[in-house]
Amino acid sequence: MRWTLVAGQLVIVAFSLYQSAITTLGYRKRQQGIPLKRPEQLPRFGLIVCARNEEDVVARVVADLFSQDYPAELRDVLVVAHNCTDGTASAAARAGAAVLEVTAKTGKAFAVQAGAELLGRDHDFVGIFDADARVEAGLLAAIADHSDGADCLQAEAVPIADADWLAEGYGFGRKARNLFWWRPREALGLTTTITGCGWFIRPELLALYRSGQWTMTEDLELTARLVADGHHIRYVSAAQVALGEPRDLKTSVRQRSRWVRGHIGVIKGRWIRLANAAAHGDPHARDLAIYLVFPTRLLTRMGVTSAAVLAVAGAPFALPALIVWPAMAGEWAIPAWIGWRERLIKLSSGSLRLAARHSLLSLLWFPIGVWAMITARVRAWAPTPRNVETGAPNVR
Repeated sequence: MRWTLVAGQLVIVAFSLYQSAITTLGYRKRQQGIPLKRPEQLPRFGLIVCARNEEDVVARVVADLFSQDYPAELRDVLVVAHNCTDGTASAAARAGAAVLEVTAKTGKAFAVQAGAELLGRDHDFVGIFDADARVEAGLLAAIADHSDGADCLQAEAVPIADADWLAEGYGFGRKARNLFWWRPREALGLTTTITGCGWFIRPELLALYRSGQWTMTEDLELTARLVADGHHIRYVSAAQVALGEPRDLKTSVRQRSRWVRGHIGVIKGRWIRLANAAAHGDPHARDLAIYLVFPTRLLTRMGVTSAAVLAVAGAPFALPALIVWPAMAGEWAIPAWIGWRERLIKLSSGSLRLAARHSLLSLLWFPIGVWAMITARVRAWAPTPRNVETGAPNVR
């Protein structure tokens, strides 16, 4: 039992030090500047908006895509109204988009597939958006700037400004994840994950992977399949797409339970191939394989903090301080320093309350995870109530 506890602590500390090294090195490299090689010719985009009963919001994202600072002849907008029972299709058509109505299998992957088949292969990239997203005017130009040699790209997802208690707390977490997790990986050239909205892929590659997905988190599953086969998903922080968060706890728990079920399914069905690619020296596969096992710093932070408490208490199975305290610095001091420098957190009562609120909400992942494992076979999808806003994207 003693050696089992020691080994468990060593595993957690090792993964913690790995993540801290990525954050620190990536942040330093980003401060020094990331070289950019623009393509010789601007790419042509086919933009697919996936919508299921999104009558109230679909016109906003269509307007955002038509308002891009990018040549109109190099972009086409198609709304796929997937199993809709409201006026989504007519609202999208009035906004000026081409519309495809699909009544087929459930799951966003089928909507993407139907839209891509209609668009054909006359585009350099197919871009996928959710109907409730907001898109800044410079997104396509930024994606084009970073597209040279890329097979797949993911825009940075940022929160739509929302003062609701729940939405603002989770929105803070999205910003923190971008700062501590994805931007450092962008600087180091590591892969990211497809996050369901604001991602772009070569149409021939999408056609190759359009079948074979079986989880409810089609974006993460496609990520695992692509990376296992040697494809790199490029993170583009210069291109931002704004997403809203649920404003009630029931909807949030339901949504996150679906994400966890899908995450478990991806581990069960795709992790071995990723681990095999990692064993053959692929750094992208290695990083993604680690992410699937430890998808949040909350796990390593709690594990390392527990190891530190055991060391202070002088437990017989405690790790040496020489190992524990560098990990503690990586989990607490380095993020605090970066967060302060990047103005994620400030010495104000509002900022500190928001950070505490996010910490409280993060703890909800544990009961959600347990419930998702108990109900792992559930494949239900329920619509998320939308916060309807007008005007330009209101991004924090």
